Amino acid sequence: MRFLHEATQTIVAAIDRAEHEIALLREYRTRLIADVVAGKLDVREAAARLAEEKEEPEPFDEIEDATDAEEDAGDDIGAVPQEADA
Repeated sequence: MRFLHEATQTIVAAIDRAEHEIALLREYRTRLIADVVAGKLDVREAAARLAEEKEEPEPFDEIEDATDAEEDAGDDIGAVPQEADA
């Protein structure tokens, strides 16, 4: 039992550090959003440097066709293979 505790101690410490860093990043994100919304931080210059998004989204018909093909593939799930009948 002692061996397991000692062996996992470094893993537990790494997890604790990672969770602490995640909490700090969330706090920073919240503060950053609040500053932008309140006008304390000007993001116009940074926004201008962002890559342009595609104007038109993917047509809905193409998305629907892909979904239909996936559903059709799942229709034969219960089918018995030909080899099983022989």
